Amino acid sequence: MDNVILIAALACQPGYSLVDWSSKLPRGLQFIDLLVTVEPFYTRVYIYQLGYPDSIQQCCSNKLTSVIRVPVGNGRFCVRQSQPQMKWHARALLKPDVEM
Repeated sequence: MDNVILIAALACQPGYSLVDWSSKLPRGLQFIDLLVTVEPFYTRVYIYQLGYPDSIQQCCSNKLTSVIRVPVGNGRFCVRQSQPQMKWHARALLKPDVEM
């Protein structure tokens, strides 16, 4: 039973695709800002850190481009697009975390 729960926690919800950026992100980052561009402008992209579906963030409501801040964790994310034929592009804006 524990194995089933573990597998469910490591999979994306239905309709979401797994995106693995773990090899492309520097170690030690807690958050990244994603510059997301969508086409057409009225579509949306939903993203959350793998294993944390309650942290879903949506992007680009009636805008071509938006910036969203997401926790890095292990560098794996679940992504869903609002329209099947839409195009989207995400670019990570890397900057060191600021501690106070």
